[in-house]
Amino acid sequence: MIKIEKPGMHKKGLKILVYGDTGVGKTIFALSFPKSLVFDSEDGYEWYEGTDKAKNMVGIVRSQSFEDLSELMEDLNQGPDNYRTLVIDSETKIYENLQEALLDVEERRARKKHREELDANISQRSWGKIKQNALRLQNNKIRLASKGINIVSVSQSADVMEKAGDNTMVKIGEKPDMHKKAKYDYDIKLLLFVKDNKYYGKVEKDRTGLYEVGTILENPSYENWKDKVEGKANQGETKDVDFTKDVDQSNKAYEKHLKNEMTFEERVMDYAGTLSKEEQKEFVAKMSEIAGTNKFKEMSDEAKKKISDTLLP
Repeated sequence: MIKIEKPGMHKKGLKILVYGDTGVGKTIFALSFPKSLVFDSEDGYEWYEGTDKAKNMVGIVRSQSFEDLSELMEDLNQGPDNYRTLVIDSETKIYENLQEALLDVEERRARKKHREELDANISQRSWGKIKQNALRLQNNKIRLASKGINIVSVSQSADVMEKAGDNTMVKIGEKPDMHKKAKYDYDIKLLLFVKDNKYYGKVEKDRTGLYEVGTILENPSYENWKDKVEGKANQGETKDVDFTKDVDQSNKAYEKHLKNEMTFEERVMDYAGTLSKEEQKEFVAKMSEIAGTNKFKEMSDEAKKKISDTLLP
């Protein structure tokens, strides 16, 4: 049964996405937030440790691993009392790590199939897995924010290009270099830039209502939103908003849908591609024993079902 709650006041953390080119003050902005635990994937915070700029930093994890970040967030969900802010710098490196990990899987599969590794690309199925993991990460951020933890996601920027009249590509803007749908989950989206040796932030989104879209802030920091976060309107009990269980249900549905979409031959070939040579021989032998043949066209529907039920994952 769906739980329906009455609207009310409760404490929540701020979810901020900040992005821009190198040297525009992204790290300094992140360090302005109170009691920050930093997930440093670019080894950039080492230069600030022990200085006044890092006075709000109370912990640091140095890793580019998506799995490490997921584990850290799960730990924080169990007891975030020592921290008020989680800084992820940068989201770009985490997303690249996830893609690299799945590309490694595709290359291993290519080796097992005696294909050229350099020709291996991330498959449609692996892109689906990337999407699932990115969604899980975003939902973990939402859950932490519901417990009163500020989330500061730092991203590198990527150029937005458009074709000009002479078919040349021209830059028309910038966007965060991360999973394309992630930006929708943040309360605030801020593009940082430098002009005349001064640091600025352009507000591209602000759910708090403090700033209109397009507002330019000089030297933006936590102080811009401090009253909103620590004011009377953001007090009371926290709510544990956990969407990850919904993701698990979605993942199971996705896997079921994927299997339904693939033909029997595709499922067999997909599974065989994950096996070593010896395992493949053993698999084919078992399949032939059940069907009386190793040729797909000669297999009965009954044999295919039995192979699916007993041999395929």
